[in-house]
Amino acid sequence: MRLELLFFNTVDPSLGRVDNESLPQQALMDMVIYGIKNKEKICGDVDEPQGIEEWKGVTIEEGKAVEIRWDRLRLKGSLHLEWLPSSVRTFVANTNHLTGTVDLSSLPTAMKELLLGINAFTGSICLERLPESMVYLSVPYSRLSGSLKLDRLPDTLTYLEAYDNEFTGSVNLTQLPAALVGLSLNENRLNGSVVLTQLPSSLEWLIMSNNQFSGDLDLTRLPSRLHRLSWEHNCFSGTVDLSQLPQVLEELDLSGNELSGGVFISHLLFDTVNAENTKIIKRPME
Repeated sequence: MRLELLFFNTVDPSLGRVDNESLPQQALMDMVIYGIKNKEKICGDVDEPQGIEEWKGVTIEEGKAVEIRWDRLRLKGSLHLEWLPSSVRTFVANTNHLTGTVDLSSLPTAMKELLLGINAFTGSICLERLPESMVYLSVPYSRLSGSLKLDRLPDTLTYLEAYDNEFTGSVNLTQLPAALVGLSLNENRLNGSVVLTQLPSSLEWLIMSNNQFSGDLDLTRLPSRLHRLSWEHNCFSGTVDLSQLPQVLEELDLSGNELSGGVFISHLLFDTVNAENTKIIKRPME
């Protein structure tokens, strides 16, 4: 059946969206890889493709695809994530040559992990309509752009990686999910001021280096579990208070900013603070 006809027959006119539940999983998966130029790496003979239970990297449970791992297959072309079967919980396609946009607005409701790093995706991404069960979203090392709205992420989200892209604009760090453990937005073009006094208590690492953030830095109310905080090579200025850092902190990188003044740091944490190429004068607490 031609793709266009299949699409036409599965549109729900009243809702204006595709009804994936009415299609066999084989048909859905065929359309997920419709834009892949070398799809034989996944399904074998393109003219007589294998059933999805024989596809590379696809895990089947009770007749349904639940996990898809297509990393390092040198795939070329585009993915159509909107066609993923509703049963898919994990989708991994890291380290390929994939292009096109990334539609995060129609992912399976069961999805927990989506890893698409080291590709050549372009365009913006929608973080406001992620599945409520999402735990891990990773889209680093690509060419994604636009703004990042972090105030409506799923409560369950634990890791968000979007570093080494071309994202712009400011970010709101005051309404992050309570479950968040790690956030990496380094190597982008993000800017504006940041508020660090309302970070989730679960946060263990926050990597925001090599952007264009500016203003002052209030580091007096960081989460007690935080062990890595990287703000190097931004545009922060003014003085900074380092007297109330988390005791588990292993790395605080403030290098390459316009920060200044004398700061007192506990003996335990003194060597964890990198203030190179700033005007900060580190002093050990008595």
